Amino acid sequence: MTTEFTLVATDEDVENLVQRIRETERLPIVVGSLREAETAPPWDAAGLASRLRGEADVFVVTAKASYRLTDLIGGKANSVHSGWVRIYPADAWQKGDQNRNRIAPEGGRASRVAHRVTERILEIGFQGYVPVALPPSGLVDDTVVINQSPSDDVSALLTGRSKSDPSRYPIIRFSGLYPGIPANRLFKRGMELRGSRTTGFLPDFFPDKPHDDPLARFTSHIGDIACTWALVGTVTSDSVVVYVHPEITLRINDPDDDLTLQYSEGSVVKVLVMRSTDGWEVLPASEDDVPIDAMSALPGGPPWLFPPSVVEVDVEEVSSEDAFDDEELIAANREIERLNGEIAKLKDRFRASRAKKVGVVHQTDEHCLRADMRANYCERFSSAERLSYPMSTVVFTPEFLGDIPDVCRLVNYETFLRAVVNIAIGHEQTRVEKFKGGSPYGVVVDGWQVRRGHVADEAHGAPRIRFAKKGDAIRFDAAGHHDDDL
Repeated sequence: MTTEFTLVATDEDVENLVQRIRETERLPIVVGSLREAETAPPWDAAGLASRLRGEADVFVVTAKASYRLTDLIGGKANSVHSGWVRIYPADAWQKGDQNRNRIAPEGGRASRVAHRVTERILEIGFQGYVPVALPPSGLVDDTVVINQSPSDDVSALLTGRSKSDPSRYPIIRFSGLYPGIPANRLFKRGMELRGSRTTGFLPDFFPDKPHDDPLARFTSHIGDIACTWALVGTVTSDSVVVYVHPEITLRINDPDDDLTLQYSEGSVVKVLVMRSTDGWEVLPASEDDVPIDAMSALPGGPPWLFPPSVVEVDVEEVSSEDAFDDEELIAANREIERLNGEIAKLKDRFRASRAKKVGVVHQTDEHCLRADMRANYCERFSSAERLSYPMSTVVFTPEFLGDIPDVCRLVNYETFLRAVVNIAIGHEQTRVEKFKGGSPYGVVVDGWQVRRGHVADEAHGAPRIRFAKKGDAIRFDAAGHHDDDL
Protein backbone atom coordinates (compact mmCIF):
# COMPACT_ATOMS: atom_id res chain seq x y z
CA MET A 1 0.00 0.00 0.00
CA THR A 2 1.43 3.37 -0.97
CA THR A 3 0.39 6.99 -0.71
CA GLU A 4 1.50 7.51 -4.34
CA PHE A 5 -0.56 6.78 -7.44
CA THR A 6 0.62 4.25 -10.02
CA LEU A 7 1.40 5.50 -13.54
CA VAL A 8 0.23 3.16 -16.32
CA ALA A 9 2.28 3.77 -19.47
CA THR A 10 3.40 0.46 -21.03
CA ASP A 11 1.47 -2.52 -22.37
CA GLU A 12 2.64 -4.53 -19.39
CA ASP A 13 1.35 -1.82 -17.04
CA VAL A 14 -2.05 -1.96 -18.73
CA GLU A 15 -2.20 -5.75 -18.52
CA ASN A 16 -1.40 -5.60 -14.80
CA LEU A 17 -4.09 -2.94 -14.27
CA VAL A 18 -6.75 -4.95 -16.11
CA GLN A 19 -5.84 -8.02 -14.06
CA ARG A 20 -6.28 -5.99 -10.88
CA ILE A 21 -9.63 -4.61 -12.04
CA ARG A 22 -10.94 -8.13 -12.68
CA GLU A 23 -10.07 -9.31 -9.18
CA THR A 24 -13.10 -9.56 -6.89
CA GLU A 25 -11.45 -9.24 -3.45
CA ARG A 26 -9.87 -5.81 -3.65
CA LEU A 27 -10.32 -2.14 -2.87
CA PRO A 28 -12.08 0.08 -5.42
CA ILE A 29 -9.73 1.20 -8.18
CA VAL A 30 -9.62 4.82 -9.37
CA VAL A 31 -8.22 5.28 -12.87
CA GLY A 32 -7.49 8.77 -14.14
CA SER A 33 -6.58 9.34 -17.77
CA LEU A 34 -4.34 11.86 -19.52
CA ARG A 35 -5.17 13.77 -22.65
CA GLU A 36 -2.79 13.96 -25.57
CA ALA A 37 0.37 15.92 -24.69
CA GLU A 38 -0.41 15.80 -20.93
CA THR A 39 2.29 14.38 -18.68
CA ALA A 40 0.25 14.68 -15.49
CA PRO A 41 -3.44 15.18 -14.69
CA PRO A 42 -4.58 18.73 -13.83
CA TRP A 43 -5.78 17.46 -10.44
CA ASP A 44 -3.56 16.30 -7.56
CA ALA A 45 -3.30 12.55 -8.13
CA ALA A 46 -0.71 12.07 -5.36
CA GLY A 47 -2.90 13.98 -2.89
CA LEU A 48 -5.93 11.92 -3.81
CA ALA A 49 -3.96 8.69 -3.43
CA SER A 50 -2.83 9.82 0.02
CA ARG A 51 -6.37 10.71 1.08
CA LEU A 52 -7.76 7.38 -0.14
CA ARG A 53 -5.06 5.21 1.38
CA GLY A 54 -6.76 2.07 2.64
CA GLU A 55 -10.00 2.98 0.83
CA ALA A 56 -9.04 2.86 -2.85
CA ASP A 57 -6.00 2.43 -5.13
CA VAL A 58 -5.28 5.23 -7.62
CA PHE A 59 -3.84 4.78 -11.14
CA VAL A 60 -3.17 7.29 -13.93
CA VAL A 61 -3.21 6.05 -17.55
CA THR A 62 -1.33 7.89 -20.30
CA ALA A 63 -3.17 8.83 -23.49
CA LYS A 64 -1.36 6.14 -25.46
CA ALA A 65 -1.96 3.45 -22.83
CA SER A 66 -5.69 4.26 -22.72
CA TYR A 67 -6.08 2.78 -26.23
CA ARG A 68 -4.61 -0.51 -25.01
CA LEU A 69 -6.83 -0.36 -21.92
CA THR A 70 -9.91 0.00 -24.13
CA ASP A 71 -8.89 -3.10 -26.12
CA LEU A 72 -8.28 -5.28 -23.05
CA ILE A 73 -11.16 -4.15 -20.86
CA GLY A 74 -13.92 -4.77 -23.41
CA GLY A 75 -14.43 -1.52 -25.31
CA LYS A 76 -15.12 2.12 -24.50
CA ALA A 77 -18.10 1.25 -22.30
CA ASN A 78 -15.69 -0.24 -19.74
CA SER A 79 -12.67 1.98 -20.39
CA VAL A 80 -11.56 5.51 -19.47
CA HIS A 81 -9.70 8.06 -21.59
CA SER A 82 -9.43 11.72 -22.67
CA GLY A 83 -9.02 13.23 -19.20
CA TRP A 84 -11.93 11.40 -17.56
CA VAL A 85 -11.68 9.51 -14.28
CA ARG A 86 -13.35 6.15 -13.74
CA ILE A 87 -13.99 4.21 -10.57
CA TYR A 88 -14.03 0.41 -10.69
CA PRO A 89 -15.79 -1.07 -7.64
CA ALA A 90 -14.85 -4.68 -6.98
CA ASP A 91 -17.14 -7.10 -8.83
CA ALA A 92 -19.59 -4.28 -9.71
CA TRP A 93 -17.90 -2.29 -12.47
CA GLN A 94 -19.87 -3.97 -15.27
CA LYS A 95 -23.24 -4.14 -13.51
CA GLY A 96 -26.03 -1.61 -13.92
CA ASP A 97 -25.70 2.10 -14.66
CA GLN A 98 -22.04 3.10 -14.40
CA ASN A 99 -22.61 6.82 -14.89
CA ARG A 100 -21.97 7.53 -11.20
CA ASN A 101 -18.57 5.87 -11.54
CA ARG A 102 -17.47 8.22 -14.34
CA ILE A 103 -16.09 11.61 -13.39
CA ALA A 104 -15.87 14.19 -16.18
CA PRO A 105 -12.95 16.65 -16.51
CA GLU A 106 -13.72 19.84 -14.61
CA GLY A 107 -11.83 22.35 -16.75
CA GLY A 108 -10.58 25.12 -14.48
CA ARG A 109 -11.93 23.45 -11.34
CA ALA A 110 -9.52 20.55 -11.10
CA SER A 111 -9.91 20.29 -7.31
CA ARG A 112 -13.51 19.21 -7.86
CA VAL A 113 -12.28 15.96 -9.42
CA ALA A 114 -10.68 14.77 -6.18
CA HIS A 115 -13.74 15.87 -4.22
CA ARG A 116 -16.17 13.99 -6.47
CA VAL A 117 -14.03 10.88 -6.63
CA THR A 118 -13.78 10.78 -2.83
CA GLU A 119 -17.54 11.25 -2.46
CA ARG A 120 -18.16 8.26 -4.72
CA ILE A 121 -15.57 6.11 -2.93
CA LEU A 122 -17.32 6.90 0.36
CA GLU A 123 -20.68 5.85 -1.13
CA ILE A 124 -19.19 2.57 -2.32
CA GLY A 125 -17.57 1.99 1.07
CA PHE A 126 -20.87 2.51 2.91
CA GLN A 127 -22.66 0.12 0.57
CA GLY A 128 -20.28 -2.60 1.70
CA TYR A 129 -18.41 -3.26 -1.53
CA VAL A 130 -15.04 -2.71 0.14
CA PRO A 131 -13.05 -5.34 2.07
CA VAL A 132 -11.71 -4.16 5.41
CA ALA A 133 -8.20 -2.76 4.96
CA LEU A 134 -5.82 -4.06 7.60
CA PRO A 135 -3.38 -1.53 9.11
CA PRO A 136 0.34 -2.20 8.64
CA SER A 137 2.36 -4.10 11.24
CA GLY A 138 4.86 -2.57 13.66
CA LEU A 139 2.50 0.07 15.07
CA VAL A 140 2.83 1.77 18.46
CA ASP A 141 -0.09 2.51 20.78
CA ASP A 142 -1.04 6.14 21.03
CA THR A 143 -3.88 8.58 21.71
CA VAL A 144 -4.48 11.35 19.22
CA VAL A 145 -6.44 14.54 19.84
CA ILE A 146 -8.23 16.03 16.83
CA ASN A 147 -6.78 19.54 16.73
CA GLN A 148 -8.90 20.94 13.92
CA SER A 149 -12.52 21.06 12.87
CA PRO A 150 -12.89 18.43 10.15
CA SER A 151 -13.23 19.98 6.71
CA ASP A 152 -16.43 19.91 4.68
CA ASP A 153 -14.23 18.84 1.76
CA VAL A 154 -14.34 15.04 1.90
CA SER A 155 -11.07 14.85 -0.07
CA ALA A 156 -9.13 16.72 2.66
CA LEU A 157 -6.87 14.85 5.09
CA LEU A 158 -7.67 14.77 8.80
CA THR A 159 -4.82 15.17 11.26
CA GLY A 160 -4.49 15.18 15.03
CA ARG A 161 -1.86 15.73 17.71
CA SER A 162 -0.14 12.75 19.32
CA LYS A 163 -0.37 12.70 23.12
CA SER A 164 2.70 10.50 23.49
CA ASP A 165 4.78 12.74 21.20
CA PRO A 166 3.19 16.22 20.83
CA SER A 167 5.63 17.09 18.05
CA ARG A 168 3.91 14.59 15.77
CA TYR A 169 0.67 15.26 13.91
CA PRO A 170 -0.47 11.94 12.45
CA ILE A 171 -2.83 11.57 9.53
CA ILE A 172 -5.94 9.86 10.90
CA ARG A 173 -6.91 6.84 8.81
CA PHE A 174 -10.48 6.37 10.01
CA SER A 175 -12.10 4.29 7.27
CA GLY A 176 -11.97 1.22 9.52
CA LEU A 177 -14.46 2.79 11.96
CA TYR A 178 -17.45 3.35 9.69
CA PRO A 179 -16.58 2.99 6.00
CA GLY A 180 -18.27 5.56 3.81
CA ILE A 181 -18.73 8.32 6.40
CA PRO A 182 -16.55 11.44 6.01
CA ALA A 183 -14.56 13.00 8.84
CA ASN A 184 -16.93 15.92 9.44
CA ARG A 185 -19.75 13.46 10.18
CA LEU A 186 -17.67 11.35 12.57
CA PHE A 187 -15.45 13.69 14.57
CA LYS A 188 -15.39 17.00 16.38
CA ARG A 189 -12.43 19.14 17.28
CA GLY A 190 -11.09 18.09 20.67
CA MET A 191 -12.18 14.45 20.48
CA GLU A 192 -9.59 11.96 21.75
CA LEU A 193 -9.05 8.77 19.80
CA ARG A 194 -7.20 5.73 21.06
CA GLY A 195 -5.43 3.51 18.58
CA SER A 196 -2.00 2.91 17.07
CA ARG A 197 0.26 4.68 14.60
CA THR A 198 3.29 4.25 12.43
CA THR A 199 6.62 5.69 13.56
CA GLY A 200 7.66 7.76 10.53
CA PHE A 201 8.06 11.53 10.30
CA LEU A 202 4.45 12.00 9.17
CA PRO A 203 2.81 8.95 10.75
CA ASP A 204 -0.49 7.31 9.95
CA PHE A 205 -2.83 6.80 12.91
CA PHE A 206 -5.43 4.01 12.96
CA PRO A 207 -8.07 4.69 15.65
CA ASP A 208 -9.77 1.89 17.56
CA LYS A 209 -13.54 1.82 17.55
CA PRO A 210 -14.66 3.11 20.97
CA HIS A 211 -16.93 1.10 23.22
CA ASP A 212 -20.49 1.95 22.24
CA ASP A 213 -24.10 0.81 22.42
CA PRO A 214 -25.68 2.54 19.39
CA LEU A 215 -29.19 1.19 20.06
CA ALA A 216 -29.18 2.49 23.64
CA ARG A 217 -28.00 5.89 22.41
CA PHE A 218 -30.64 5.90 19.69
CA THR A 219 -33.34 5.11 22.25
CA SER A 220 -32.18 8.02 24.41
CA HIS A 221 -31.89 10.32 21.39
CA ILE A 222 -35.39 9.63 20.04
CA GLY A 223 -37.22 9.14 23.32
CA ASP A 224 -40.75 7.97 22.69
CA ILE A 225 -41.21 9.65 19.31
CA ALA A 226 -39.32 12.16 17.17
CA CYS A 227 -38.79 13.41 13.65
CA THR A 228 -35.19 13.04 12.52
CA TRP A 229 -32.97 12.43 9.48
CA ALA A 230 -32.29 9.05 7.89
CA LEU A 231 -30.24 7.73 4.98
CA VAL A 232 -32.16 5.81 2.33
CA GLY A 233 -30.83 2.35 1.58
CA THR A 234 -32.48 -0.28 -0.62
CA VAL A 235 -35.69 0.91 -2.32
CA THR A 236 -38.38 -1.37 -3.75
CA SER A 237 -41.91 -0.56 -4.84
CA ASP A 238 -43.44 -1.36 -1.43
CA SER A 239 -40.53 -1.11 1.02
CA VAL A 240 -37.65 1.24 1.86
CA VAL A 241 -34.73 0.50 4.16
CA VAL A 242 -33.48 3.57 6.06
CA TYR A 243 -30.40 4.00 8.23
CA VAL A 244 -30.89 6.04 11.39
CA HIS A 245 -27.33 5.09 12.43
CA PRO A 246 -24.70 3.20 10.42
CA GLU A 247 -25.55 0.10 12.46
CA ILE A 248 -29.33 0.60 12.83
CA THR A 249 -31.75 0.07 9.97
CA LEU A 250 -35.52 0.47 9.98
CA ARG A 251 -38.03 -0.19 7.23
CA ILE A 252 -40.84 1.89 5.74
CA ASN A 253 -43.57 -0.34 4.31
CA ASP A 254 -46.41 0.79 2.05
CA PRO A 255 -48.01 -1.84 -0.19
CA ASP A 256 -50.43 0.73 -1.66
CA ASP A 257 -47.88 3.20 -3.10
CA ASP A 258 -44.92 2.83 -5.44
CA LEU A 259 -42.15 3.97 -3.12
CA THR A 260 -39.62 4.16 -5.96
CA LEU A 261 -41.41 7.39 -6.92
CA GLN A 262 -40.72 8.87 -3.48
CA TYR A 263 -37.26 7.63 -2.43
CA SER A 264 -33.82 7.37 -4.01
CA GLU A 265 -31.03 5.22 -2.59
CA GLY A 266 -28.36 7.35 -0.94
CA SER A 267 -30.60 10.36 -0.26
CA VAL A 268 -31.16 11.89 3.19
CA VAL A 269 -34.82 12.24 4.22
CA LYS A 270 -36.94 13.25 7.19
CA VAL A 271 -38.74 10.43 8.96
CA LEU A 272 -40.96 10.01 11.99
CA VAL A 273 -39.68 7.40 14.42
CA MET A 274 -41.79 6.13 17.29
CA ARG A 275 -41.52 3.37 19.83
CA SER A 276 -43.79 0.38 19.36
CA THR A 277 -44.36 -2.98 20.99
CA ASP A 278 -42.18 -4.54 18.28
CA GLY A 279 -39.34 -2.05 18.68
CA TRP A 280 -39.63 0.97 16.38
CA GLU A 281 -41.99 2.17 13.70
CA VAL A 282 -40.73 4.56 11.02
CA LEU A 283 -42.97 6.68 8.81
CA PRO A 284 -42.53 9.42 6.20
CA ALA A 285 -42.53 12.97 7.56
CA SER A 286 -44.46 15.90 6.13
CA GLU A 287 -43.11 19.39 5.44
CA ASP A 288 -44.56 20.57 8.75
CA ASP A 289 -42.62 18.07 10.86
CA VAL A 290 -39.59 19.70 12.49
CA PRO A 291 -36.65 17.27 12.72
CA ILE A 292 -34.11 16.94 15.48
CA ASP A 293 -30.49 16.32 14.53
CA ALA A 294 -29.50 12.85 13.48
CA MET A 295 -27.71 10.95 16.25
CA SER A 296 -23.94 10.70 16.20
CA ALA A 297 -22.15 7.73 14.69
CA LEU A 298 -19.60 7.74 17.52
CA PRO A 299 -20.18 8.75 21.16
CA GLY A 300 -19.53 12.48 21.51
CA GLY A 301 -19.37 13.06 17.77
CA PRO A 302 -21.40 15.33 15.47
CA PRO A 303 -24.63 14.27 13.75
CA TRP A 304 -23.78 11.49 11.33
CA LEU A 305 -26.19 12.93 8.75
CA PHE A 306 -26.74 16.53 7.73
CA PRO A 307 -29.92 17.90 6.13
CA PRO A 308 -29.66 17.71 2.34
CA SER A 309 -28.32 20.87 0.78
CA VAL A 310 -29.56 22.37 -2.45
CA VAL A 311 -26.81 21.86 -5.00
CA GLU A 312 -27.00 23.86 -8.19
CA VAL A 313 -25.39 21.91 -11.02
CA ASP A 314 -23.30 23.95 -13.45
CA VAL A 315 -24.77 23.33 -16.87
CA GLU A 316 -22.81 25.92 -18.82
CA GLU A 317 -21.46 24.84 -22.17
CA VAL A 318 -17.92 23.54 -22.45
CA SER A 319 -15.63 26.40 -23.44
CA SER A 320 -13.40 26.17 -26.50
CA GLU A 321 -10.26 26.00 -24.38
CA ASP A 322 -11.57 22.85 -22.72
CA ALA A 323 -12.96 21.35 -25.89
CA PHE A 324 -11.69 18.00 -27.09
CA ASP A 325 -13.20 14.87 -28.59
CA ASP A 326 -15.55 14.28 -25.65
CA GLU A 327 -16.99 17.75 -25.11
CA GLU A 328 -20.48 16.54 -26.03
CA LEU A 329 -20.16 13.71 -23.52
CA ILE A 330 -19.16 16.18 -20.80
CA ALA A 331 -22.20 18.31 -21.59
CA ALA A 332 -24.42 15.22 -21.52
CA ASN A 333 -22.90 14.15 -18.17
CA ARG A 334 -23.69 17.55 -16.66
CA GLU A 335 -27.22 17.40 -17.99
CA ILE A 336 -27.67 13.97 -16.36
CA GLU A 337 -26.52 15.46 -13.06
CA ARG A 338 -28.94 18.34 -13.42
CA LEU A 339 -31.84 16.02 -14.20
CA ASN A 340 -30.96 13.73 -11.28
CA GLY A 341 -31.06 16.78 -9.03
CA GLU A 342 -34.48 17.74 -10.36
CA ILE A 343 -35.76 14.19 -9.88
CA ALA A 344 -34.56 14.22 -6.25
CA LYS A 345 -36.40 17.51 -5.61
CA LEU A 346 -39.60 16.18 -7.15
CA LYS A 347 -39.44 13.00 -5.06
CA ASP A 348 -38.96 15.08 -1.90
CA ARG A 349 -41.99 17.23 -2.71
CA PHE A 350 -44.13 14.25 -3.64
CA ARG A 351 -43.21 12.31 -0.51
CA ALA A 352 -43.82 15.28 1.81
CA SER A 353 -47.15 16.15 0.19
CA ARG A 354 -48.30 12.52 0.38
CA ALA A 355 -47.40 12.36 4.06
CA LYS A 356 -49.39 15.54 4.74
CA LYS A 357 -52.38 14.87 2.46
CA VAL A 358 -52.94 11.18 3.05
CA GLY A 359 -51.80 11.25 6.65
CA VAL A 360 -50.60 8.14 8.35
CA VAL A 361 -52.55 4.93 8.71
CA HIS A 362 -50.99 3.31 11.75
CA GLN A 363 -50.73 -0.42 12.12
CA THR A 364 -52.07 -0.49 15.69
CA ASP A 365 -53.98 1.64 18.19
CA GLU A 366 -50.77 2.07 20.14
CA HIS A 367 -48.98 3.52 17.11
CA CYS A 368 -51.87 5.92 16.58
CA LEU A 369 -51.81 7.03 20.23
CA ARG A 370 -48.08 7.64 20.14
CA ALA A 371 -48.41 9.74 16.99
CA ASP A 372 -51.21 11.77 18.58
CA MET A 373 -49.08 12.28 21.69
CA ARG A 374 -46.21 13.64 19.63
CA ALA A 375 -48.50 16.00 17.70
CA ASN A 376 -50.11 17.26 20.93
CA TYR A 377 -46.72 17.68 22.60
CA CYS A 378 -45.23 19.66 19.70
CA GLU A 379 -48.34 21.82 19.22
CA ARG A 380 -48.69 22.80 22.89
CA PHE A 381 -45.05 23.33 23.81
CA SER A 382 -42.33 25.34 22.11
CA SER A 383 -38.88 23.88 21.52
CA ALA A 384 -37.61 25.78 24.58
CA GLU A 385 -40.46 24.44 26.73
CA ARG A 386 -39.81 20.90 25.49
CA LEU A 387 -36.29 21.18 26.88
CA SER A 388 -37.81 21.87 30.32
CA TYR A 389 -40.42 19.15 29.90
CA PRO A 390 -38.79 16.30 27.94
CA MET A 391 -40.89 13.34 26.91
CA SER A 392 -40.30 10.27 29.06
CA THR A 393 -39.85 6.78 27.72
CA VAL A 394 -43.46 5.59 27.59
CA VAL A 395 -44.84 2.05 27.86
CA PHE A 396 -48.52 1.17 27.41
CA THR A 397 -50.07 -1.97 28.83
CA PRO A 398 -52.80 -3.76 26.85
CA GLU A 399 -55.22 -3.00 29.70
CA PHE A 400 -54.62 0.73 29.38
CA LEU A 401 -55.10 0.70 25.60
CA GLY A 402 -58.30 -1.29 26.04
CA ASP A 403 -59.64 1.24 28.59
CA ILE A 404 -59.40 4.25 26.24
CA PRO A 405 -62.82 3.84 24.53
CA ASP A 406 -64.61 3.71 27.91
CA VAL A 407 -62.77 6.80 29.18
CA CYS A 408 -63.66 8.67 26.00
CA ARG A 409 -67.34 8.14 26.81
CA LEU A 410 -66.75 10.28 29.93
CA VAL A 411 -64.51 12.97 28.35
CA ASN A 412 -63.54 13.81 24.81
CA TYR A 413 -60.40 12.27 23.34
CA GLU A 414 -58.51 15.59 23.28
CA THR A 415 -58.94 16.04 27.03
CA PHE A 416 -57.78 12.49 27.68
CA LEU A 417 -54.80 12.93 25.32
CA ARG A 418 -53.75 16.16 27.05
CA ALA A 419 -53.68 14.36 30.41
CA VAL A 420 -51.61 11.50 28.99
CA VAL A 421 -49.06 13.92 27.56
CA ASN A 422 -48.93 15.93 30.78
CA ILE A 423 -48.22 12.79 32.80
CA ALA A 424 -45.57 11.65 30.29
CA ILE A 425 -43.67 14.94 30.62
CA GLY A 426 -44.37 15.60 34.30
CA HIS A 427 -46.35 18.79 33.67
CA GLU A 428 -48.28 20.24 36.59
CA GLN A 429 -51.43 20.92 34.52
CA THR A 430 -52.53 17.38 35.32
CA ARG A 431 -52.80 16.62 39.03
CA VAL A 432 -51.20 13.36 40.18
CA GLU A 433 -51.18 11.76 43.59
CA LYS A 434 -49.94 8.76 45.52
CA PHE A 435 -52.33 6.00 46.49
CA LYS A 436 -53.61 5.97 50.07
CA GLY A 437 -52.09 3.66 52.65
CA GLY A 438 -53.32 0.11 52.42
CA SER A 439 -53.89 0.31 48.68
CA PRO A 440 -52.31 -2.55 46.70
CA TYR A 441 -50.85 0.12 44.42
CA GLY A 442 -48.99 1.86 47.23
CA VAL A 443 -46.20 -0.71 47.15
CA VAL A 444 -43.08 -0.22 45.03
CA VAL A 445 -42.61 -3.28 42.78
CA ASP A 446 -39.30 -3.77 40.92
CA GLY A 447 -38.60 -0.07 41.25
CA TRP A 448 -41.96 1.03 39.79
CA GLN A 449 -43.77 3.67 41.88
CA VAL A 450 -47.51 3.69 41.11
CA ARG A 451 -49.43 6.98 40.89
CA ARG A 452 -52.87 8.18 39.87
CA GLY A 453 -53.51 11.05 37.49
CA HIS A 454 -56.73 13.08 37.24
CA VAL A 455 -58.01 13.47 33.67
CA ALA A 456 -60.87 15.89 34.40
CA ASP A 457 -62.24 16.16 37.94
CA GLU A 458 -65.15 18.32 36.86
CA ALA A 459 -66.36 15.78 34.30
CA HIS A 460 -68.99 13.14 35.04
CA GLY A 461 -67.23 10.12 36.44
CA ALA A 462 -64.02 12.11 36.99
CA PRO A 463 -61.85 9.67 35.01
CA ARG A 464 -58.45 8.69 36.34
CA ILE A 465 -55.28 7.20 34.91
CA ARG A 466 -53.16 4.73 36.85
CA PHE A 467 -49.51 4.87 35.86
CA ALA A 468 -46.11 3.87 37.26
CA LYS A 469 -42.81 5.68 37.16
CA LYS A 470 -39.32 4.19 37.21
CA GLY A 471 -36.39 6.46 36.49
CA ASP A 472 -37.09 8.21 33.17
CA ALA A 473 -39.77 5.69 32.16
CA ILE A 474 -43.55 6.00 32.49
CA ARG A 475 -45.81 2.94 32.26
CA PHE A 476 -49.52 3.57 31.70
CA ASP A 477 -51.36 0.72 33.39
CA ALA A 478 -55.09 1.50 33.34
CA ALA A 479 -57.74 4.23 32.96
CA GLY A 480 -61.39 4.57 33.88
CA HIS A 481 -64.16 5.94 36.15
CA HIS A 482 -63.04 7.34 39.49
CA ASP A 483 -64.89 4.52 41.27
CA ASP A 484 -63.04 1.83 39.31
CA ASP A 485 -60.28 -0.14 40.98
CA LEU A 486 -57.42 1.91 39.62
